Amino acid sequence: MKKVLTVLSILGLCSCSSDNSVLTEQTFFLVMTNIQTYPEEYVDKTLTFDCFTYELKSTDNVTYTCGVRQCSSGFGCKCGKDTIIGFILNSDKELPAPKNQYDNTNDKAWIHVTGKLESSDKKTISIPAADGTSEDVQFLSFNVSEFNVVEDYSSLHHYVDK
Repeated sequence: MKKVLTVLSILGLCSCSSDNSVLTEQTFFLVMTNIQTYPEEYVDKTLTFDCFTYELKSTDNVTYTCGVRQCSSGFGCKCGKDTIIGFILNSDKELPAPKNQYDNTNDKAWIHVTGKLESSDKKTISIPAADGTSEDVQFLSFNVSEFNVVEDYSSLHHYVDK
């Protein structure tokens, strides 16, 4: 029952119908947190959101293009400090290359994305950790049906925490 109420509460925070969710600046973090926790609730629903492109390179040299925001949620890394929250992006079209992905700046390669979760299964990726070891992170895969480059990202924030 708590799970259902949580999902309904979070869905009430975004502009959505039963098959469509638009994540806004005000709802991005909460809805993304909910998607990470209950991905099965979002499979086959259209999601629209703004994110920046980010390349994630695994320890076995596979590069994944992701759509993310930076956050302090503890999602992803084992250090529990700032990390990223988002998806592995699958697109038939070439996505913009990341820009300043490691810098604490809003000057990133921003895109407005629409698509659907591939499934509720998370992909585990082993990445180099800051302490020289490796760690596993998990990402959901998102099938991009369309995207636009965001030219004026002044109203967007690369770092979200509420």
